[in-house]
Amino acid sequence: MYYPYLRGKQFDLLALKEMIQQNLLSKKVVPIIEPVRDSATFKNIVELFQKANHPLIIIDNPQVGQFKLFDEHLHLWEEKENSSIQHAMIITSDNYQQIMEQPPKLIIFDGQHQPRDPKIWKELSKMDTHFLLPDHNRFHIWLPENKIIIKEAFKPRKHVEDYSEKIDDFFSDDYLFFKEEGNHGFSDFTIEGRRYFDKGFPSRALALHLTYVDAYGNLRVKHFISDTNDSAKDQALKFFEAVEKMQQWVLRNQDQLLITTGILALLSLKQQKKFPGLGVLKKWTLVHHLELLSLLLDQPTNWLRMYSKVEELHSLICGIGHTERQKLV
Repeated sequence: MYYPYLRGKQFDLLALKEMIQQNLLSKKVVPIIEPVRDSATFKNIVELFQKANHPLIIIDNPQVGQFKLFDEHLHLWEEKENSSIQHAMIITSDNYQQIMEQPPKLIIFDGQHQPRDPKIWKELSKMDTHFLLPDHNRFHIWLPENKIIIKEAFKPRKHVEDYSEKIDDFFSDDYLFFKEEGNHGFSDFTIEGRRYFDKGFPSRALALHLTYVDAYGNLRVKHFISDTNDSAKDQALKFFEAVEKMQQWVLRNQDQLLITTGILALLSLKQQKKFPGLGVLKKWTLVHHLELLSLLLDQPTNWLRMYSKVEELHSLICGIGHTERQKLV
């Protein structure tokens, strides 16, 4: 099971909406949302997952963003009996007792607040729940079962232009080994880092980040960076520079890549000569990532043969069919 950890920003939520509406999200992919804003979009996503009967985990005590600042919220939803919506809590210094008395579906250890008393860990291990633990956490020994290990798989850079120094990074191989390691599932912060930033802003460079599977079955991430990086002006030009590099790479490697709805959407923007804004780019790269993980978990031995949308790629780029395929290489 894959538990992508999302901060519930607008375009994260819109990516989840796209996945559910197009039936792209595997039941083996269970998003965890730490809500950062009380928004109608967040409410709609919860209702959409509930209607689709797809599991979704909501953190009831978020530690970042504006959502945690208010005891009452404007956008409420009704959870049905036997709802697919599940709840989680982050361990803090003052909620141990509450969690012990009413354990949620998922207990999250964020690395900042952890009980030191072995008796508490022994009590926790008896609970009928799951535990999200940071990687390399020594307390794994106290929770031998029902563990989900979360890692910062994506390697963020200080500045966007710094991705040009190393355009390909190892991302993860947890989908291959989490069961052998005795874990219930694996988790990461998708194609973002662990740190939360409330608002983004245009930078001197623009980058598109695409996860893919290499010849050894590892997940890696390729960075496509703009060339005109002297100032933050003309974000549209930066996008077209980055997406041109992405298109060339996709075409060169089309037989080894999973061509997804997310990839096609990004390339369609290029064909239309349309720059939709940074948030929409983030949405489609996240759709691609979740789509890829869904296929890897649902079709572990033939994910590429079963799904890849190569014909749609050819039609989009050149308007040609299978018989002229080799002209693209």
